[in-house]
Amino acid sequence: MTSTGPRWVRYASGAVMAVVLVALPFMFPAFRVNQFVTWMCLAVAAAGLNLLTGFNGQISVGHGALYGLGAYTAAILVTDSGWPMLATPVAAAAVCFVAGVVIGLPALRIKGLYLALVTLAVATLFPALVEQFSSLTGGSSGLSLVVPQDDCPRGRPECPVRWESPIDGLASDQWRYFVFLAVTVVMFIVVANIVRSRTGRSLVAIRDNEVAAEASGVNVSRAKILTFGTSAAIAGVGGAMLALNNGRVNPTSFTLLVSIYLLVAVVVGGAATIVGPAVGTVVAGLFNDVIAPELPGRFENAAPVILGVLLVIQMLLAPNGIVGQIRDLQARIAARRHGGDPGGQTGHLATPGGTGTEPEDLGSASGT
Repeated sequence: MTSTGPRWVRYASGAVMAVVLVALPFMFPAFRVNQFVTWMCLAVAAAGLNLLTGFNGQISVGHGALYGLGAYTAAILVTDSGWPMLATPVAAAAVCFVAGVVIGLPALRIKGLYLALVTLAVATLFPALVEQFSSLTGGSSGLSLVVPQDDCPRGRPECPVRWESPIDGLASDQWRYFVFLAVTVVMFIVVANIVRSRTGRSLVAIRDNEVAAEASGVNVSRAKILTFGTSAAIAGVGGAMLALNNGRVNPTSFTLLVSIYLLVAVVVGGAATIVGPAVGTVVAGLFNDVIAPELPGRFENAAPVILGVLLVIQMLLAPNGIVGQIRDLQARIAARRHGGDPGGQTGHLATPGGTGTEPEDLGSASGT
């Protein structure tokens, strides 16, 4: 898509999205703003998973565990070591990078469903490991983030972390929203830059044809391991954000369902697209936090079934996800406008993952 039309559409849609994101915390009550922040945490973790599964083709069902590891890393550093809150996501990224490299080592010999089973075991074992080291993690009771403060109630030396806005007229929930929005934007820019680089093209080449990529000079083993580590690091940042937002971590918050939720966000939004995980997270969040609570009582327990049916319908109508389908539609319109063959113009975009192996395809994905 080289015409100015689609480019102007992207610029305009980006400007509208920026205005909406800035206005959101002023339009909703504090509890809803807190939900938006939670969606940001999940979107960051889903972006990490998308880098691994969407762009590199390695299937992981264990990113919920890495998400939880980042959360516990931040909680322990704040509570036990007195780290500044905004420094903990960096440490969480480092710890999760190492964990991701270790977990990704089997990817050198196994792939597909076998790799998915290995990561599934990690996701299943994580809550048990948290309870095993209860002296550090708080066990099944969880761990609260507390820091020394001068005005703690009842004379206690420590009390829960607080987000006090340094700007007059800006509530604490609004200030927290903007801080986490900035972190989220930075993480998505990091993912976009990785995808746009030569490394990103290598990841897609490995996904499409591993043998051909290696024959072209790509160090497949190194790329797989580093991708797993980088993906885990990004998920760890999302987990640290969640811990700082909630002020508490609990093993029940990082079960296998979280890993499935992240996969759903990637698939619904569009694998191998930059903003797809964010779109998928918002769609799933709207259903779980906004629509599902408003369902009649007799449908209350049927919410997961309804979501499953909607996912099946979406896969039938838009197998490339929401963003991927929009991009395919734009390509067809551009092909008709220039008198080309819509089928031939979009053939490489309609493949699973929604992106081709050429540099220009990755560039369009980064700009989506």
